[in-house]
Formats: sequence, C-alpha cells, structure tokens
Amino acid sequence: MAKMNMSMLAGSTIMILTLIWGSVVAFGSSDLSDSQTSSNSENKNPFSLTSSGVRTDVETRDTARIMMLSSIPYLFLQLAKILTSTTAVRVVILISLLIASAILATYIIYQFFQPWIQSRRLEYLMLKYIRKILPSLLTVDGNANESSIKELFHRVDKNHNTYISADELKALILGIQIEEIGLDDDDYAEEVMKQFDLSGDAQITETEFVNGISKWINPDKTPAKNETSMEDQQIPLIVKKKKTRGADTSWMNLLKAAFLIILGTAITVFLSMPLMVSLQEFSTAASIPSFMASYVVIPLATNYRLALMSVLSAKDKTENAISLTLSEIYNAAFMNNIVGLIIFLALVYIRNLSWDVGAEVLVVLIISIAVGLSASFSRKFPFWTSILAYILYPISLLLVYVLTIVIGWS
Repeated sequence: MAKMNMSMLAGSTIMILTLIWGSVVAFGSSDLSDSQTSSNSENKNPFSLTSSGVRTDVETRDTARIMMLSSIPYLFLQLAKILTSTTAVRVVILISLLIASAILATYIIYQFFQPWIQSRRLEYLMLKYIRKILPSLLTVDGNANESSIKELFHRVDKNHNTYISADELKALILGIQIEEIGLDDDDYAEEVMKQFDLSGDAQITETEFVNGISKWINPDKTPAKNETSMEDQQIPLIVKKKKTRGADTSWMNLLKAAFLIILGTAITVFLSMPLMVSLQEFSTAASIPSFMASYVVIPLATNYRLALMSVLSAKDKTENAISLTLSEIYNAAFMNNIVGLIIFLALVYIRNLSWDVGAEVLVVLIISIAVGLSASFSRKFPFWTSILAYILYPISLLLVYVLTIVIGWS
C-alpha cells in the first residue's frame, strides 16, 4: 500500500511537469520574434516549431529553481538503494524525512519574509477570477472595456458612496476559491486592496478600480503617463503601509499556517493507509491494473483542474499569463514532491515498512531536475519543447514500468 502511495506521488509529478507543462507551451505559443506579447497582437511570422513558443519572466525562472530544491531529499534517498543494512536504510529514510521537513519549513518562512511567491499566486488567482467575467470587460479588439468596468464598480459599491471599501471588495471576491493559495477572505481582500488602492486611504475610487482591473486584464499594456506618475508617487506610501503592518498579526498568521500544515500532514499520514486500501479495492473492482491506476487514473483525477486552468490561462498568450501559469505548475510540483514525500516517509518510518520504491524516487528525481534545469537557464521555450514534454510522459512511465515490473528494481 505504501508503494501505491509513492506511485501516485510519482505519477502526479510526472504528469504536472510533462503533460501539463507541455500543454502550457503548446496552447500559449505565439511568435517569439514579436516583441509584443499582448493577446491581441498578431503573429508576424507563420507558425514554426522553432520561431513560435512562449516567454517567461525572471520570477518564473526563480520559481523553477525553488522547485528543484524539492529534489534534494530524493537525491539523498538514492543511498537507500546502495545500502544493504536495514538499519542504515531506516537512517537514510529518517534523514530524508528531516531534510524534506526542513525544506518545507524554510519555504514557508521564506514566503513570510519574501512574499513574492504568494503575490504571484494571488495574481494568478485574480486572473482566473477575471476570466469568469472577461467577455463583459473586453472590447472587440481585446482591450479593457472601461464602461463595463465602471458598471462593475457601481455594482460592487453597494452603499453608492463612490468608493469600494474592504467589505465591499471582500463581497466581490467571495466566489473565488481562496483556499487554493492558503488565504482566507480577509487576507485576500487586504492583498487586493494594496494593489488597487494607490492613494493608501483604504478605499478604492472608480479610477483606481478601472486602472487595477485594466492591469489584470492586460498587464503588458503600457500605462498612460498620468497613471505611471501617480503610481510612482504612491510607491513610498505603499511601502510605508507594508512596514506598518502589525507584527503580531503577521506572526500569528505564520503560526496558524504552520499549525494547519502540520495538522493536515498528520491527518493525511494516519488516513493514508485506509485511503490506499480503498483505492486498491477500486482498481480491482474496476479491472484497472494497479500500475495504470497509480500512475495515470488517480494523477489525472487529482490534477485535472490544474490542467484545465493552465490551458485556459495559457490561451491568453501573454508573457504575464504564461509566467504565472508556469509558476503555478512549479509550485504544484514542489508541494507535491515535498508534502507527498513527507507523508510517505513518515508512514514508512513509523510503521517500519519495507523500502521498495527506488524506481519511483529515481524517476521523480530525474523529471524534477530535467525540467528545473531547463527552466532555470532559459526564459524562452520554442513550440518543439512541448512535443518533447509530451514524449517525456510515456517515456517516464515506461522507465518506471521497466524498472519495477520487468527488472524488479526497487
């Protein structure tokens, strides 16, 4: 059963970094020779495997490098294949568990002091929300429809005082699934208020709302001179507001987040065995081979939503949309690798289970490093890289199958 747990972890990582990653490049491809990346720009050159593709920003590259850090415990676990002593293998498992836990804790603390990752996930979520009402907020040529945005402003402004308060903003975003990025409604409203409220008076005017929504819809569009100067003038005020945020509240949020992660991980560890039994019984009843269930069916079910939203976001064909989507993919792979490994290693160590997942660990290591390295040193991906990513998916599954089923390598 523990092996099935690790198989699902490996299957999910493989799917995220091959099929879903490749789909973003495939559906988001545009003319790489065109310096303009806005969604309404026309390609100057015909489609080509080399001249068409996607561009990403610097932060996406940094997110990929962070994702590669999740490979460290997998690299250390390769010692379990070399060692013959059962005690030595248990020591390797324990050290790997501690390393994975330390990486997760460092990741959380880093986001607390350097919240740019959280801000990008917030922006990605906002884009996802805007996409729900996108048709009514766009003109025929793809630009922001100012009259429609103003109409939305007045609908949100319930008391008609020509300002949107934090409570009214919270009502606007209530339909978004905030739990995806670990924010509650109040936290989300506060973050959006910071980005829209350039005057710093805790209220959003109609002009600020129009400018903010327009930036979400078309972030690559150069702002007007008066908008730029206004934003430049308000930078010190925004910085000041961030610095004056209550330290006690921030630390309480950090402790709360850490507690919830620990609690959720502990619950998952204790419930993982019954879940594996249920999944095993399901695959047997449905006449689905356990290999297909672990590596294809279950990962597809758990990552279907990520895949769908990634494709929809990539279709915007803007550098910002592509960058945020790939960053979300790298974040998903990081959390899958680290949290999934912590749960698995805790289960193996506590229950003193046998170590028979060497092939799965090796494939996750190879895929994570291969994709991480390519994204760490390149910000431009031609269309042919999506084909390579698609091909890498069956090759990875075949490698696992040969190592585990044919060779019996564990």
